[in-house]
Amino acid sequence: MMDETLKKKINLLVYLANSDGKFHVSEKAFLRDILEQRGATDFDFDKVIVEANLFKDVASIVDKQELMYWCLQLIKADGIVHPDEIAYCKALGIKLKFSPKVIDKYILEELPTFEVFSKELRGFVL
Repeated sequence: MMDETLKKKINLLVYLANSDGKFHVSEKAFLRDILEQRGATDFDFDKVIVEANLFKDVASIVDKQELMYWCLQLIKADGIVHPDEIAYCKALGIKLKFSPKVIDKYILEELPTFEVFSKELRGFVL
């Protein structure tokens, strides 16, 4: 059984993956890898629900950092960075209390490890 916070983060990521009109096979593979790493394989990508209250349960700073990291990885997964994906990431970042500049920075460069990213992300907290 998947914990609720992970389920909500994956729902937000699936919404991001669909924001450009295509849910690419590489994006699904990336999300399946996240789920497998956490021992959760019971997620149905066809039954995604994005609600306003998804954000309130992504409360810890680690959950927020992890979600931003996954978003940046996901929008690069298919090799095409679409403007709608960037806009969604920036809006999500603001809801998570991060400056949209974090997306501008990492969209143009290779992502560091999560440990480095989480330290660097502190400079983008609103």
